[in-house]
Amino acid sequence: MSTHVFDSETLPNYTLFRFKDIETGERHGFVRSEPDAPQRLRAFVSQPDTTLIGFNNKSFDDVILAAFIAGRTEMEIKRIANDIIENRLAPWVALRKYSLNAVSVDTIDLIEVAPSFVGLKAYGARLHMPLLQDMPIHHAELITVEQEPIVESYCDNDCDTTEALLNALEPEVMLRVDMSRQYGIDLRSKSDAQMAEQAYIKTMGLSRSNNKIPSTVKYVPPAFLRFRDPALQALLERVSTTVFQMNTVTGHVILPDFLGKEIISFGAGTYQLGVGGIHSTHDRKVCYVSGGNIITDIDAASFYPSIILECGFIPVGLGQPFIDEYRRIYDRRIEAKRTGDKVTNETLKISLNGTFGKLASPYSVLYAPDLMLAVTLTGQFTLLMLIEWLEHCGAETLSANTDGIAMRYAGHIEETVKRVVAKFEGVSKFSFEYTPYRVLAMKDVNNYFAVKTDRKIKTKGIYAELSLKKNPTAGVCATAVGQWLAKGTPLLETIQNAGFVSFISARNVTGGGQQGSTFLGKVVRWYQSNASDLEPMTYVKNGNKVPKTAGARACMTIDPKGPHPADLDYDWYYREALKIAIDTGCAEFLTNEERIMMTPVKTIKTKKVKDGTR
Repeated sequence: MSTHVFDSETLPNYTLFRFKDIETGERHGFVRSEPDAPQRLRAFVSQPDTTLIGFNNKSFDDVILAAFIAGRTEMEIKRIANDIIENRLAPWVALRKYSLNAVSVDTIDLIEVAPSFVGLKAYGARLHMPLLQDMPIHHAELITVEQEPIVESYCDNDCDTTEALLNALEPEVMLRVDMSRQYGIDLRSKSDAQMAEQAYIKTMGLSRSNNKIPSTVKYVPPAFLRFRDPALQALLERVSTTVFQMNTVTGHVILPDFLGKEIISFGAGTYQLGVGGIHSTHDRKVCYVSGGNIITDIDAASFYPSIILECGFIPVGLGQPFIDEYRRIYDRRIEAKRTGDKVTNETLKISLNGTFGKLASPYSVLYAPDLMLAVTLTGQFTLLMLIEWLEHCGAETLSANTDGIAMRYAGHIEETVKRVVAKFEGVSKFSFEYTPYRVLAMKDVNNYFAVKTDRKIKTKGIYAELSLKKNPTAGVCATAVGQWLAKGTPLLETIQNAGFVSFISARNVTGGGQQGSTFLGKVVRWYQSNASDLEPMTYVKNGNKVPKTAGARACMTIDPKGPHPADLDYDWYYREALKIAIDTGCAEFLTNEERIMMTPVKTIKTKKVKDGTR
């Protein structure tokens, strides 16, 4: 079997395809101006057991491939490419419009498999690729023979980035390969939610049709939900008698203000409900240390799937067959988890969780806004009810978010807490899991550090480790704070011993960014420098400064394993780490020198007198 990553470039007088064999590293190129290029390209991509892997290729490159093989000229191909990009033509529309036949080639598109809606260059920044580069020649320019190697090199770099992305997504791609075999349909280029949808189409015989968006939906709470607190019970009853209006354009439920905007005060905490789940609002800039107490996360296991199955909700548009199929998948997943069948476990987990993502989409066969509303509201009221039970026995709620709560309680009531949770499990039919912490330092409910009992660190939000879901943001600063909280390692020690890529930040810049007269691209990458003569990073289109780049030096080309630059500003990263510590409620644990370092310098304002002196 032969697998190649590939990419294409289109200019008015130059069309290029480049391929890289991921096993051997061998590269192949095809230029439209060569007389026999269409025939050679067709023979190359049609080789037996050949798979081509690209990024956004289903929507773009596959169509360009069809035009190239059909013998269209460079100018014709460029016209097709512009039409696809400017008018966002669906690939089947473009093929039909330009009388093209799709080429029978096995291709995989990584754009939906990857976790974020960003471009290939942004993923390149998240993967610390050695070179971040936009097309060095304007796409509408007629190029010379001397410029062709420049375009070829650029295209090869995109192939390298696609290969790196493929390597990072290998578990996800292989899971899709397994699911494709299981369901007998090609799911390799699908997102999690798309895979779930396709699985239901296959197993239930569902067909796509125009969904009717209801004008209203209602919520009937499950019988176990009942509060001791009169205000919470009144809120639950109000929700159960509310007729929720629908946005007839988007197909989404419109939340009334008393749910979407108002703050709920309960016990010692404050909370906000909404479509996305419950969020506590009392946990800002605070650090909790266990000391003689116990701090633990109590998380609901498979929360949304359990709500769908245990609460008797029957979606109006899908009926009982949907619930029966959902339970069949759930039971199979539990059995796979019990027997250690990791592939089946992960496959069915995606089917279960991905289903929820489609309940709110009017374009999906799984559209069921009544079920989506029932699941989210039940989840939020369930956690509020558990909080009420636990606070009644003496526990303190530190935070709450979507499927779990963080609690603090004295060690002598630990068994009482566990008995209360066990009783709640029996009433609600949900299961809960415990994760104890030594320290919980929170900027807010979505951004925090948690140090586990074994001193391993859990981070969330802006402090989370770099992944394909977020751009790099000088991650060494959060790492330093995590090590300081977990092991007492001095902040500056972690910073000075970190690898260079930990100091890098990157940002998407609409229209492109530049530093001085040097164009950087639509994704800019930099580190903080102590040089005093650096020009600011600005937007090409208007000259405005790119946010958070003061004192930055662009580094579009890097050696990921190379030494620190001579002008790396360690003090900037130290101050940033101190700021994170302060933002997460840890100011009291800083040294006197560190507090002084972060104390703002007060400026003395003087009055202007009539003669112009001050």
